Amino acid sequence: MTINAGDGWSRRIDDLAPRIARHHVTLLRAPAGHGKSVALDRLRAAVEAGGERCAALLLDKRDADLSRFFRRVAHALGVDPAQPDAAGVAEAVDGEADDDRLSMLFLDGIDEAGDTLPPALSDLILFAPGLRFVIASREGNLPGLAKLRAQDRVAVIGPDQLGFSRAEALAFLGASEDADVMRLVDRCEGWPILLKFVRDGLGAGDPPSLAGEVGSVSADLIADFLDEQILAPLLPEDADFLERTAVVSRFTLDLARLLAPEAAVEQSVERLGRAAGLLQARRLNGLWYHVNPMLRATLMRRFQARIGSDIRSVHRAIEAWMIEHDAIDEAVLHACLAQDYDECVQLVRRFGPANLSMRYGLRTLRSVLAAFPRHYLDHEPSLGISEALILSKEGRVSDARRLVHRLREKTGSHAVRPAALGDLDLLDIMLACHADQPLAPGLADRLSEVAATLPHDDVIHQGWVQNLICRVHLSLGNFANAAAAGIAAEHYYARSDSRYGQFFVHLHLASTRSWQGHYDQVASHIDSAESIAVQHFPEEPAMATLCRLLRAELLFDQGQADLGIDLLPALQSAENNDGWLDLFVSGYRTAALHAFRGSGLETALAVTRRGDEAALRIGLPRLSLVMQILRAELLSLAGHRNQAGNALRAIRVPGNGEDDARWRERLALGIANARLLIHSRQFRRATVLLDTLEGECERRGIGRLVAKIGLLRALLLAGSGSPQRAIATLVELLQSAQQPSMQAFIEEGELMARLCSLVAHHSQRHALGPEASRFLAELSERLGQSYQHVIDRDAGGSYLSAREREILLSLAQGESNKSTAERLNVSEATVKFHLQRIYRKLGAHNRVKAIAVAQQQGLLY
Repeated sequence: MTINAGDGWSRRIDDLAPRIARHHVTLLRAPAGHGKSVALDRLRAAVEAGGERCAALLLDKRDADLSRFFRRVAHALGVDPAQPDAAGVAEAVDGEADDDRLSMLFLDGIDEAGDTLPPALSDLILFAPGLRFVIASREGNLPGLAKLRAQDRVAVIGPDQLGFSRAEALAFLGASEDADVMRLVDRCEGWPILLKFVRDGLGAGDPPSLAGEVGSVSADLIADFLDEQILAPLLPEDADFLERTAVVSRFTLDLARLLAPEAAVEQSVERLGRAAGLLQARRLNGLWYHVNPMLRATLMRRFQARIGSDIRSVHRAIEAWMIEHDAIDEAVLHACLAQDYDECVQLVRRFGPANLSMRYGLRTLRSVLAAFPRHYLDHEPSLGISEALILSKEGRVSDARRLVHRLREKTGSHAVRPAALGDLDLLDIMLACHADQPLAPGLADRLSEVAATLPHDDVIHQGWVQNLICRVHLSLGNFANAAAAGIAAEHYYARSDSRYGQFFVHLHLASTRSWQGHYDQVASHIDSAESIAVQHFPEEPAMATLCRLLRAELLFDQGQADLGIDLLPALQSAENNDGWLDLFVSGYRTAALHAFRGSGLETALAVTRRGDEAALRIGLPRLSLVMQILRAELLSLAGHRNQAGNALRAIRVPGNGEDDARWRERLALGIANARLLIHSRQFRRATVLLDTLEGECERRGIGRLVAKIGLLRALLLAGSGSPQRAIATLVELLQSAQQPSMQAFIEEGELMARLCSLVAHHSQRHALGPEASRFLAELSERLGQSYQHVIDRDAGGSYLSAREREILLSLAQGESNKSTAERLNVSEATVKFHLQRIYRKLGAHNRVKAIAVAQQQGLLY
């Protein structure tokens, strides 16, 4: 396998060189095709580049003859042992002068040499403590090294470190990030040889959606590799065990006994997991095992070809086992694979699509719908609801809504209890929350009535309804109600073990707490959601991506741009991923502000234009509106006030009702207008507007924007000649429980840099606490990177001498030079001399300008 030296995988392997230099033995342990030999060569080159002397040896079957093996080792090391065994080679190595001694031996291919070699190699390792070893092997361990392991002198570089990350895999394939390619990458699970076969297949004409499937070029390559490199070296009983268990996506030991009744299950699992590295353990309601999805597909085809139509009875047995062990999603899938379509429909009806999706996610429903005959889908409402759920989570909200309306027409307006809602109704409400349109008036109250009529033991629907209430209140800006409903939904989902539902509730609560300004709780909810995604839905990488995108926004908002911004390109390439509209919209704003800070106005405006294109392409009017407001903000921050004013006056936010979901845009527009008024020195109008905005934010409980308005008020006071009040306002914000985020300070630019400099010069007077002092110091450093020239110019006032301050105060009180000189008992020439120094320190050229600067800096109080 060829891997370019400049790619991310190669650089990551190179970075492991210092680690192997610290250990007596390093094992590169992974199944065949994980790039062990390539990694070994790169590590050797990196170690030698650091000044170490190394030797390398490629072993083969003939090295099962231990005399031959030790002679080859001695030759590689450049020594002549008295006898060809471990002790003789070790003695010869120790007898070499330090200048001539090799320090590291790289060994590849020990799996080819048979069972007699590992114990002999362990003896050599123990007898030659001055020689370090780097060994590539499919084995999980070498015998006889327990003491070295206990001394932390053995390092293991496993499949996770040798495999490709998603980004590296995409770069290796040279393919775009569309859905089919991402699914293909995830099926490979970073296995380098599989990615190589896939790349060869794509180059030969395999479409990404079919790569690795029956009839594709890559499928044949993978099948040949499986026969020669994976199955051939295995014991026959282990190869049979792999084939039989490939019929399920994951299995426990109990299920494995059902599938392979004649196998010694524990021993096969031990050998395949520890030695061959083919089985991976996952803790999902107990210890489960799984095989790489692409190899599993090949194994399953072999098994089906071997047993023919009997495969259906196997699927039926699995279905019964899954129902008994509360794995209903797998039961539905295997009923479908057994072609018991009526049974499959009965299971979906019995347990309900909402129950299946909230507890197990959408993987099973996707597989079932892909395998089902179309006429079932067209006539079975429960399957139609399942398809609509999948469409909504893929961001295809319009298609999902059309399907729901068709289902409603087919089923008719069947009667339901007063205030009750069926799954179709709840799904319709969920889609309305995802769609970019106003919500029906009184929707939250109606959902609350539904929750009151539901049985308390119907925890799935109770959780779904509370989740929808949370989502509706979040859309309407009613955060206290949103938080209460979200906590209730999480409680119900926890009772029903609905991991998928818990995942989205945690995301909703993270957004709610973010708007409330409770950033410590935001991080906790994101952590919980990401943990659920990684542990319980590894086959749904988009879920973990959503968490990382929300974390990126949080990190950027807290001023940690370098940590968060790397995640934003994935957001910009998404098509309203999982219907997460708010995150999709706010991500563009985050990216534009980052670009403005780093590269300037034009680069930031280019981001807004991309946002406009996305809004037009996928039908998101809100995104287009946010981009308009953002352009005006950027123009204002860049000092183009006339253009900013024209842009703001051209913006129209639709709707003014109490239930209007455009509150975000109205408030964002108001803040942009207030900022422009402050920059234009229209302080009275700015004060009125800030008062209005603050009242609405306090009514809604939007702590994040209340703090933002407080910042603008401090800037207003500083600019309008009330520096002491500005300092007091900013100090109060710095020490408040709902302190504004770092990003809120930074995006105010030059005015904030000047105000923070002023506060820093007076911080002792205002007794800032330790946390506030640290925050101010970090903020000043960040602002200083872009506005140091402003800070340096304004800082002059802090160096006025006591005499210069006296003269400056006399100047502000209207005294002439002569009267000032008489009062201070100095000559008039001395007063003029001090005035020149004052002008120079304040960057002023006359009395009027000097007094104005002094007022801004609080030097007259």
